[in-house]
Amino acid sequence: MSNTMKWIRTSLLAGVAAAAGSAAFAQSPLDQALQVARSSTQQGAQAQEQIDEVADQADDLERQYLALRQQIEDQEVFVQQQEVFLQSQQVEISELQRQLERVDTLEAEVTPMLLEMTVALEDFIAQDLPFQMQLRQSRLDNIRNLLGDATVSVAETYRVILNAYEIESSYGRSLRVYSDVVELDGVPQDVKFLQLGRVALIRVFQSGDRAGEMEIMTKDNQEWRALPGSFAQNVQRAIRIGEEVTTPEVFIAPLPGPERAQ
Repeated sequence: MSNTMKWIRTSLLAGVAAAAGSAAFAQSPLDQALQVARSSTQQGAQAQEQIDEVADQADDLERQYLALRQQIEDQEVFVQQQEVFLQSQQVEISELQRQLERVDTLEAEVTPMLLEMTVALEDFIAQDLPFQMQLRQSRLDNIRNLLGDATVSVAETYRVILNAYEIESSYGRSLRVYSDVVELDGVPQDVKFLQLGRVALIRVFQSGDRAGEMEIMTKDNQEWRALPGSFAQNVQRAIRIGEEVTTPEVFIAPLPGPERAQ
């Protein structure tokens, strides 16, 4: 009985041990599988991170590429616009060159005409009544200087000459009064001049022994002749009108009648 019980006990212990050993052996592959799964999951996560990083880099490169392509297209459009602009500029330059050639031709044609106009003006003034001669001669000198100055355009010279003609023309339609100093017998005399258009020039002495004396020069007879005192009132009225001291009014011009033939 005792031996039988020992055998049974021994058999049970051996079975339990075998079962325990068998269970321990069966648990090892599961752990390994779990470990492999965990390892695979970590590797998958790392791989996904790498994929995402590469994808981000690819997106950045694509954006850079698109931006660069847009810049290239913009530059191409700009170059095309510049080519069109340069072509139009070349056309304008060619037209300006033709105009400059025409201007050179016109200047060659106009310059002799300006010289003729200047000479004609000089001759006209020399034969005219000698009023305000210093001013008129200064105007002529200026024109001569312009004609000899290569830096002054023909158009500017032409403008100055036309202005001189206009001024000379206005002298014939106006009544003017001005003061000047004339030298008679080596003695300076203060004189007031009354210019009646281009019909007559009257001078009235303002100082010295001849103070109050009047003389007249006409277009037909360019010599100074004495005016009688009877003309003094009309002369003074005309001077006041010319100086704008009084309003314009009708006055009798102190013009001598035609000379009788001898």
